Formats: sequence, structure tokens, C-alpha cells
Amino acid sequence: MKPETMWLLTGIAGTLCVLACLFCMMNKKNGLLTRLNGLTEGFAMPDLQLRYDAGKLFSTLDAVGEEGKRLMLRFWFVDLALICGMFAMMATVTNNVAKIGWIAAVMLWSNIVRAVADFAEDLLLITAAAGYPAKKRAIPANIAGVITMIKWAAAVLWVAGMFLSLFIRGWAM
Repeated sequence: MKPETMWLLTGIAGTLCVLACLFCMMNKKNGLLTRLNGLTEGFAMPDLQLRYDAGKLFSTLDAVGEEGKRLMLRFWFVDLALICGMFAMMATVTNNVAKIGWIAAVMLWSNIVRAVADFAEDLLLITAAAGYPAKKRAIPANIAGVITMIKWAAAVLWVAGMFLSLFIRGWAM
């Protein structure tokens, strides 16, 4: 199979995975975030914020109750699949737009760091939330709060590399 075909299939598979996960998470009728928003006013998933700590996670869990905790855990398990789909999509875009070696390397490594950090963050959040309120696991929650900054920084770096690559390619035309 040609490399171009493999990249095309990788991009399609990643896109389909992302779309399915986003549908589960954000469907207006019965999505996980829609249901969580219905449990408490002003709800925000901790890992979708730039920074949080154990106190923020535990207060969010208290606000949404046992039903909300169950939905948040489900959200993080769906997010694990979303991470894989995003990795495939971002790798495909990197392959297609980054034609300068050092930019391609920065984009590749920022994609890897983003995916690993996001995966670790979800596992730590699942660990911290699963036993709550009987067990307050503050250490995994606090570590996840730090890792989320790494995840967002890597994502921003990847986007900057993509725009720089597109700018350079457009300038060369």
C-alpha cells in the first residue's frame, strides 16, 4: 500500500473516531456534557480548563452528585478514544502540511506529548474520582491539574507549527 493511501486511511479513521466521540460527549439531546450541564448550573469539566486542583475536582464532583460522577467517569473513558482519534488526525495533518524538517519534528513531538499527557490526565482523573467521596485521592487530582497545562501547551505548539507551515507553503506559491 502506498504511503499516501495509508495517510488517507489514518486521517479518515481518526476523523471518524473523533466525530463519534464528540457525538457521545456533546450531542444536544443526550450527550454527556448536556446531561452534566443539566445537573448543576455553570458546570465545567475540570480537564477542559487550563488549570485545576483536587479542591476544584472534588467540589465539581460534590456539585453533580453520584449521577454526575458516573457521567464524568464515562466522559473520561470516551475521551481516551478521542485522544487516539485526535492523534491520528494531527499526525495526518503534520504529514501533509509540515514539509520543513524542524517544523515537522516540533509538530510530531508536540502531538505525541499532547496525547500522552491527555491520556495520563484522564487516567489520573479516573483514579481520583472513582473512589470519591469515600476516598479523597488528592495526589492524582493535583498531578492531573499540572499535566493539563502540559497538554494545552503542546496543543498550542502543534497549532502554531501548523499555521507556520501553512504560511510558509502559501508564501512559496
